[in-house]
Amino acid sequence: MRKLIAILLVLLLCGAALAEGAPGNRLGYKVLLQLSGGERNAFVSPVSLAWALSMAADGAAGETRSKLLGALGAENTDEVTALAAPLVEAGVRWANAAFVSESLGLLPEYEARLADAYEAERFPLTGAEGVSDWVKEKTNGLIEDIPLALDESALLVLANAVAMEAEWASPFEAEDTWEDTFHAPEGDMSVPFMHQTTYAQYGESMGCQLLCKAYMNGSLALMIALPPEGGLKRALNNLAENPNSFFTFKPMPQNVALSLPKLDLSTEESLKDAIVDAGCWVPFNPEYADYSGISETPLVISDVLQQVRFQLDEEGTRAAAATEVVMVEGAAAPDADLPEPIAFNCDRPFIAAVVDRSTGAILFAGAVVDPTSH
Repeated sequence: MRKLIAILLVLLLCGAALAEGAPGNRLGYKVLLQLSGGERNAFVSPVSLAWALSMAADGAAGETRSKLLGALGAENTDEVTALAAPLVEAGVRWANAAFVSESLGLLPEYEARLADAYEAERFPLTGAEGVSDWVKEKTNGLIEDIPLALDESALLVLANAVAMEAEWASPFEAEDTWEDTFHAPEGDMSVPFMHQTTYAQYGESMGCQLLCKAYMNGSLALMIALPPEGGLKRALNNLAENPNSFFTFKPMPQNVALSLPKLDLSTEESLKDAIVDAGCWVPFNPEYADYSGISETPLVISDVLQQVRFQLDEEGTRAAAATEVVMVEGAAAPDADLPEPIAFNCDRPFIAAVVDRSTGAILFAGAVVDPTSH
């Protein structure tokens, strides 16, 4: 009976087609491609990036606003703020904040928009420590420090934090975890693998094996794309081009023998160059950027920083992300008759993404090249 209930949970949580892509999905995968290149670990939070850039877009005008919304794949910022309620229903915690220099006067209309649409708190910008303390609190300590270098030129930091803790609908058994070999580009390594034979949504696309593993709480699910050996960069390219259609699964769950390494990965990255390479350069150029809706002082984005912590174990997933936009002055299976399980052995570089299937929002997406890295 327990196995039957697990199968039904998988059907309910993973069986439906993935919703249309949410704002930030394509940009998130493009950034992930730039950061990893198929050669190193990288994790991003597209939804956190979308919220942070959306706060900047709400104070932008003309081509600056157009480029930010275009990068997010949104017609307006309401599409981003609309993600809040469904994610809260799914058990995701989020928070926004504006850290403002005493020398910068925010326009009342912009300050009201931050409070009303983003529920953003306002704090004085006195240095990186205040931002770091806020991030630590809002991510329940998963992210303890942020590599934010702020000097007197920094006038405004728009920050977002997201955090989740979700149990598997069908947990792994601790006794089914043992050391196995992971084939990393730099050589084989021994890492703890979790093993489970279970019914799950399974598919194949563009040379990759695909798996959807459901969480117990709401509509969240872990999507895994396992490319053939040496195929990680190509898979990242395909995801960046087809974020809404890449993960397609067979109509019915399949019997799968899953082997998945335990993970506790942390990344800290500047996303500025990757966003610019994706074609969104105007908001970062002091000669063209227009944030006249924020302040009478001309502003330009000097950097976009993001930190991600991603933990995967037998019970489920804990993950958190924080994004800071820095602005400166500018000019389970049945009991009998089981089919032979499909081998799904993540013993080589793979892609993992936590998705809210009701909105299509990608909370976290990562390329795992070295599961032992911290």
